[in-house]
Amino acid sequence: MTRMRDSMPIILFGLLIAFLITIVFEWGMDYMGMSGTRSMAIGEVNGKKISYEEFSEILKNYTDNQRSQTGELDDNALQQSQDQVWNSIVQQHVLDAATKRLGITVSDQEIIDWVRGDSPPDDLKQNFVDSTGQFRKDLYDQFLANPNQFIRDPEGRDDNFGTKWLADYEKNLRQRRVQEKLQSLMLASVHVTPGEVMSRFVDQNQRLEAAYALFDPNILVKDTDVEVKDEDIRDYYNKNLEQYKVTASRGLKYVQFTESASSADSAARKNDIDDLIQKARSGSDFTELASTYSATPDSGAFYKHGELGGDYETAVFAATVGDVVGPILDAQGYRAAKILAEKKGSADYVRASHILFSDDGDTNQTKAMAQRVAREAKEGKDFAALATQYSKDPGSAAKGGDLGWFGKGRMVKPFEDASFSARPGQVVGPIRSSFGWHIIKVHARDNRELKVAGVVIPIEPSSQTRNDIIERARDFAYNARQSEFAKEAQSLGLDVKECEVQENNGFIPGLGMNERVPRWAFKQSVGDVSEPYTIQKNHAVFLLLQVKDEGAKPFDEVKESIKPLALREKKIDRVMAMAAEAKAKLTQGDSLTKIMSLVPSVAVQRTPSFTPNGSIPGIGRDLAFLGTVSGLNVKAISPPVRSQRGAYVIQLLSRSAIDSVAFASQKSALENQILQEKKNRFLGEWFEKLRADADITDNRDNFFR
Repeated sequence: MTRMRDSMPIILFGLLIAFLITIVFEWGMDYMGMSGTRSMAIGEVNGKKISYEEFSEILKNYTDNQRSQTGELDDNALQQSQDQVWNSIVQQHVLDAATKRLGITVSDQEIIDWVRGDSPPDDLKQNFVDSTGQFRKDLYDQFLANPNQFIRDPEGRDDNFGTKWLADYEKNLRQRRVQEKLQSLMLASVHVTPGEVMSRFVDQNQRLEAAYALFDPNILVKDTDVEVKDEDIRDYYNKNLEQYKVTASRGLKYVQFTESASSADSAARKNDIDDLIQKARSGSDFTELASTYSATPDSGAFYKHGELGGDYETAVFAATVGDVVGPILDAQGYRAAKILAEKKGSADYVRASHILFSDDGDTNQTKAMAQRVAREAKEGKDFAALATQYSKDPGSAAKGGDLGWFGKGRMVKPFEDASFSARPGQVVGPIRSSFGWHIIKVHARDNRELKVAGVVIPIEPSSQTRNDIIERARDFAYNARQSEFAKEAQSLGLDVKECEVQENNGFIPGLGMNERVPRWAFKQSVGDVSEPYTIQKNHAVFLLLQVKDEGAKPFDEVKESIKPLALREKKIDRVMAMAAEAKAKLTQGDSLTKIMSLVPSVAVQRTPSFTPNGSIPGIGRDLAFLGTVSGLNVKAISPPVRSQRGAYVIQLLSRSAIDSVAFASQKSALENQILQEKKNRFLGEWFEKLRADADITDNRDNFFR
């Protein structure tokens, strides 16, 4: 109990942080008593202002909480956080308005009964559970009687911190209960009928088998047999107008300023790695230096050849135990390492280069060329130069044929056998493999494993560099407004790119996600130039190039692409008529196979067993087919069924009986599943309508970039 009491301030302070974030979303703005008192409105929901100061404070609390869990946030994460906070505030304002219209309230007694009853809120109750998992009601009651004993002000300024926290928590509970009542009221009319449960069970469990005849327009009707007139194309366009609808969009030009390290940043990191190496060689503990300097501290592990790679591996394996190697520059940054120990491994590794001759033409000619080059290599001609000149392996030819270190099992067998049989310095081949003819030079062989503590200092843009890049982007935006966007870009050697963005979609092709860019674009006029927007590690400046309103693509624009579709529709019309004619010749009791004698080009096929909502092998999940066959009686033959593949005539061959035992066992679960689906769908649609009907003004772009 003493241990629990001692840990309570920490536990409950963690709960406090999470709770403060929650109540911000749950209450909207009124919790501070500031609503409507600030002059700088960042937005408005149904006439209720949201001030910049209030929004910023909530955003700070939210991002601070995220940082405590995940570490520092990049620009993209900060933008996502801002959008999440905004959407949560808007959602709560919309829901608050709905609860007021519906007259939903929660009495003080309801909250008291909940907090002080036998089943208190779980998020509070879990902090008063002992090591055996038992709820300590006595300790919980002590907390309610004197919360200041358990929750103290982390800054030590307020002796009544716990009491105030509990009062705020009770307000949070009130909001939770309001939302529970709202949800209960809205979902009171949502229910599931027995028929819906049975239909779901049948769709998932009943097995059907069918025969079908496909009247394929590609086989039965030639293109030349069908005339497609302009009115046919126009008719197809009008009937399928939904396919040619385009959402409102904006065409943009943009330039980007990428956050990349400067030469000064690189020099600073070089100084850091030099300083570390000097201290290590002067006797400082390398492991402690690694924890201070390295982005990824490394206390040391054993490495085999091929596990480090590049110049770093070459330097490490050329050193002896106790040596400090570096600095080495690679794609990760500046590296240094200390060799801590060495041992013999159980496997050999070789380092080799090769020259590959692809065996995709005259085999004898290819072999003869490989033999000639092999003689030159064995006579001492520069192997790397020969590899660059002749090798057909693009991955290694540019590196003089160097394949690095590898162990057994990495290469094809003939290549491996030749490499591990050769002496260091020896040239062997030509050796034939499935890739062609190889000439191989073995440079070294080794079975050592080294214990290495490594340091890597990445070369990243400094704060000053980032500020300089942003200032360059701002200067460009200013100058582009004064002159011409393209001319200004050309003077700076910047590429001008184009993209198109859609309303309420934050994806910017070629750059990434940023919801502010479309918001800006849809508020501006053609020719306007934006301030820089941060997207990933780029700062982009946009020019509004074109405005496209919502509508349909013009008929003349899509006419040629519609013509083959209209042709196919007319061909399907033809096969539908053929199928109807053939079906009319079948009498009661006939098998569907009779169609093959009526129309020899049509084959009758049988499906495997399938479920009414499943996918049929060879057909797929064709809803017209599935819907028709599910409604047939056994042995009945359907009228023609129109499909994208043509016209089907279907006969139901068998339908499994309803398994009443299985239905009884699944009924409750299916009912709950359907009910939850209907509730989620109802609430989602209801809230989307509330939000669509709300009067929302978003001025964030005036304050954030």
